Amino acid sequence: MDTPPTEIASRVDEITTDWEIVRDPPRFVLRYASAIQRYVRALIKNRHDAEEVAQDFFLRVSQECFIHTRKEGGRFRDYLKTAVRHAALSFLKRRRASKPLQASVLQAQDDADQAWLAEWRRCLLDRAYQALEKHQDQSSGNLFHTVLTMVVDYPREDTKTLADRTSALIGRPISAEAFRKQVSRARFMLARLLLKEVARTLDTPTPEGIKEELRQLALWQYVRVFLPRDRR
Repeated sequence: MDTPPTEIASRVDEITTDWEIVRDPPRFVLRYASAIQRYVRALIKNRHDAEEVAQDFFLRVSQECFIHTRKEGGRFRDYLKTAVRHAALSFLKRRRASKPLQASVLQAQDDADQAWLAEWRRCLLDRAYQALEKHQDQSSGNLFHTVLTMVVDYPREDTKTLADRTSALIGRPISAEAFRKQVSRARFMLARLLLKEVARTLDTPTPEGIKEELRQLALWQYVRVFLPRDRR
């Protein structure tokens, strides 16, 4: 049974600190590799140098595993961004030992920060969608991932047309009304999964902290409508 919207706020309070991904290199790379690579490319214009920095960073992660991060607390994305930026600047300093860093590299910081936030946001959404697909696979009759994919892929089509497309895809009929219900429930489930995904990146997740993180990442719109009014 799907959790009703009125219970989402209480679920936030139940989420415990989970930074195990920081100490598990394979999961770390899987979740955040694209954000790291895009950030490095924004900091270092030379593509080959950027790739070298990223690969060296991943190697260091696999060796050191960031075992001390829990003591620092806060947001994992801030800790990680600082670590990646330090790796990039250290690389440049080694390459230009007797020369100051080029202004163009330092001036790219604002653009790099925007690239980092955009890719981090995409990573979180991708993780939530992947969890939604897993939920569908494990739930008989569930079409949450399928119907949301239809809505995203064909944004200008009406519900009946989308229902017909879905019927053809799954090999059985689904009415427009049933399609609408699946979409409504799917959006709520996606919001719930996104909420959990964001909470996992905070050392001490609280309703206020999660809300602020969602706002900074421009993800609040995906969640707020599903929360009780006193928690928005």
